[in-house]
Amino acid sequence: MEGILQTIRQDIEAALRAFEREDFENLNIFANRIMADVVFSTEGKLALPGFFLKNIAFVYGNLKTRAPATSFSTAKSIGSRYLDSLGKLVAKSDFDENRLWQEYHEFSDKIRKFQMNEFEETSYKDNLDFTHHAIKWLIRYLDEKRDILFDPNNVFLKGLLNEMDRIFRVHGGELIDTYAISLVTALDGYYDYFRLAYKTPDAGINQNKVKEIIFPFVDKIVNILSSEEINVSEVDGVLWELIRGWREFFIHYMELRPRPGFVVERGIELPEEAKKRLTETITRALEKEVGVKK
Repeated sequence: MEGILQTIRQDIEAALRAFEREDFENLNIFANRIMADVVFSTEGKLALPGFFLKNIAFVYGNLKTRAPATSFSTAKSIGSRYLDSLGKLVAKSDFDENRLWQEYHEFSDKIRKFQMNEFEETSYKDNLDFTHHAIKWLIRYLDEKRDILFDPNNVFLKGLLNEMDRIFRVHGGELIDTYAISLVTALDGYYDYFRLAYKTPDAGINQNKVKEIIFPFVDKIVNILSSEEINVSEVDGVLWELIRGWREFFIHYMELRPRPGFVVERGIELPEEAKKRLTETITRALEKEVGVKK
């Protein structure tokens, strides 16, 4: 146990140094390394810092290229304080998972405001009820439309994440919404490798494997997020299953090439036309459900 803890602490130290140097590419590498090193242990919760840092690398990589210098400097100071606290929390072998999640959620809520464009910043107010309602709707939609995951050309999980990220960014959210986004993010990363591992000779996806492996993950995610009181250990358990599977796939296939027609932004982004169609479909459904008038 102490050996893996020492290794993870060193991974985190390297990640913190990369952050301070604004080397977000190496920050992403060290985040992946944390998760990879935890594969060699039985302490799945130690992967959490790596999972969080991977997202932070994407966020700050985008901010560095888009935000004004003064705004980026303020955003970086928020990140520095969070990473310092993260390092101190994980220094203890019996760290509090609830606190780890709470601090990550609070950081995400602060940094999202730097990710808004000028029109969003002046037009949108926090609306946690809408975010919670919309994300619950999207999780139900995942449950109901799971058969889309049979389609070898689908980008269903990325489409869900596109909506979740957008809504959380402009309206804010609660801790349960951060759980939801994190679980779907992990499922999406796993599924990208899964579809390669279980590709059929005709370039399809093995549907039996989708039912056998992917659908149980969908069930677990839906059940966790449908509960009145969420058990953080259950969230961490599913998250770790997905991270471990993703890292094992990485050993088999290494880095995946971006799919044709996609551009890298926050992970992989949908093509504009597909994004527009998906947004319009989901917005109409939400407006119908909550009774929004135009």
